[in-house]
Amino acid sequence: MTPVDKSAVVKALREMSAYLQLKGENQFKTRAYDIAADRIAGLSDDLGQLVAEGKHTSLPGIGESIGHKIAELVTTGHMTALEDVKKDFPPRMLELLEVQDLGPKKAKALFEQLGVGSIDDLERACAEHRVRGLKGFGAKTEEKLAAGIALARRQQSSGARKRLGDVLPLANEMLAWVQGAPGVQRASLGGSVRRMKETVADVDIIASAPDAPKVFAHFERHPKVAEVIASGESKSAVRLKELDLQVDLRVLPDEDFASALHHFTGSKAHHIRLRGLAQEKGYTISEWGVHRLGAAAGAKLEKGAARHETAEEKLPIKEEKDLYALLGMQYVPPELREDWGEIEAALKHELPDDLVTAEDIVGNVHTHTTWSDGRDSLEAMARAAKALGLKYLTVTEHSQTSGYAGGLTVDRLKAQWDEIARVNETVKGITLLRGVESDLLEDGSLDYPDALLEQLDVVIGSIHQRYGQDEDAITRRVLNAFDNPHLKVWGHPSGRLLLKREPAPLRMEEILDKAAKKGIVIEVNGCPDRMDLAPEYVRQALQRGIKLVVSTDAHSVGELSTHLPFAIAAARRGWARKADVLNTLPVREFVKQLRRV
Repeated sequence: MTPVDKSAVVKALREMSAYLQLKGENQFKTRAYDIAADRIAGLSDDLGQLVAEGKHTSLPGIGESIGHKIAELVTTGHMTALEDVKKDFPPRMLELLEVQDLGPKKAKALFEQLGVGSIDDLERACAEHRVRGLKGFGAKTEEKLAAGIALARRQQSSGARKRLGDVLPLANEMLAWVQGAPGVQRASLGGSVRRMKETVADVDIIASAPDAPKVFAHFERHPKVAEVIASGESKSAVRLKELDLQVDLRVLPDEDFASALHHFTGSKAHHIRLRGLAQEKGYTISEWGVHRLGAAAGAKLEKGAARHETAEEKLPIKEEKDLYALLGMQYVPPELREDWGEIEAALKHELPDDLVTAEDIVGNVHTHTTWSDGRDSLEAMARAAKALGLKYLTVTEHSQTSGYAGGLTVDRLKAQWDEIARVNETVKGITLLRGVESDLLEDGSLDYPDALLEQLDVVIGSIHQRYGQDEDAITRRVLNAFDNPHLKVWGHPSGRLLLKREPAPLRMEEILDKAAKKGIVIEVNGCPDRMDLAPEYVRQALQRGIKLVVSTDAHSVGELSTHLPFAIAAARRGWARKADVLNTLPVREFVKQLRRV
């Protein structure tokens, strides 16, 4: 049986959801397609086999109607319902949903009243000031849309960078494939993927083996390879069917593996600094290894000769740590290699050597269940968290202002407490904590009364709406929220959505100063769309003594584990240690630390 391209099924389901939103269908119907897409995206079983056996409709969240459409697409290559709904709109209509601050309702109005069916159409309409004349828009909205178009254009011209969350599963799959190639001794991801940057352009894999051509032949036979771009003596480059992603593989003798891995991990700025330090000590560092230079070689280097042409003695570098040790430095973890002060700290042996790891986390913070917009029940989430070895789980549904996300009214929130108590009795070995993710309203207030908030273990305060406020207004909104004694955690602080929405215009240093004063804990959110907070602000928070939680923002059982690496990466890139992260603590100490005067 030919393997089914799951990404094509996921793409079709998401497009169905988007088109139905444009048609004005109710949120429950459109959400069903997104839930089904999430299920298929996370599926480890063979989708084609499940469809052939009629078992795909037994997957949670996939009913008969959507299941029929999936089966049709898998077996025929077409989804009739999607093709029919597309006929009602121009071919490039979904482009509009990529523009910041432009949702389905406004996109539909623009299409119906102005004939706008693409970003190009919208750009012309804004330039001609036709948008501001529509009911519900106005001049300010027109200006925001123009700014959103500019952002979309920048993203399109940025070399089609992709979210790490989309790329990493494919990168790991290709790495595992290479590790299974004949004769491979060592293999690792490199580049910005290994450094866990939020967005990446391509994937680098470095391997060692005695026979490179055999490894390349195996690599190029991977079922997801759409095209072999280049194949040489030491490098092969392919383009994958999914994401149109380029993957470069380099194969070297094992004696060169560590120095090559270091070189192709980067960053360029980090390498430039190291090369300068090495030269001062009489060495050269490159992908060809580390060499000691004599006087004659040094003279050649000063005249501009290639580094590998000047080498007199090649030094054994078995692991990356050997390279740093040679320069009198601490080992620098890949996530820190950005020339953001890590070299100076490593030279002084002051670099944190206890950066937080996934193994340090004992409690999962920030989760949603079917009580709001999550996809799994409270008990299912509890059992999954226990199976992962966690000791507690914070239950933090959306609050009542977030009606679009199934936010809980006061009565429903209290009703959930009863189920939390029941699950705590039923599922031994894990503790569910009562909490909520409360919207920070336009003036910074929380959308529940204090008398209710004080009964909760965990109150996360997040902005979900009105991101269009100016810098003064949105900064004041957050500062005001910090005055509420029941707010414990500031959630997904900058509000960014990677490649979709830029961070809110916050005066972050001023906000962090007040967070430190008030004892607010800062969330490092692991949702792949967010990876929020950015590393530079994580460091600034830690410098002020602010504590963190690394959270999953999980909306399903699977996300409890799949989102955690991105939260850990974001925290580590900001130099966060285990002691800086509260959910490395046992449950009683965690709750105690959240309480503040």
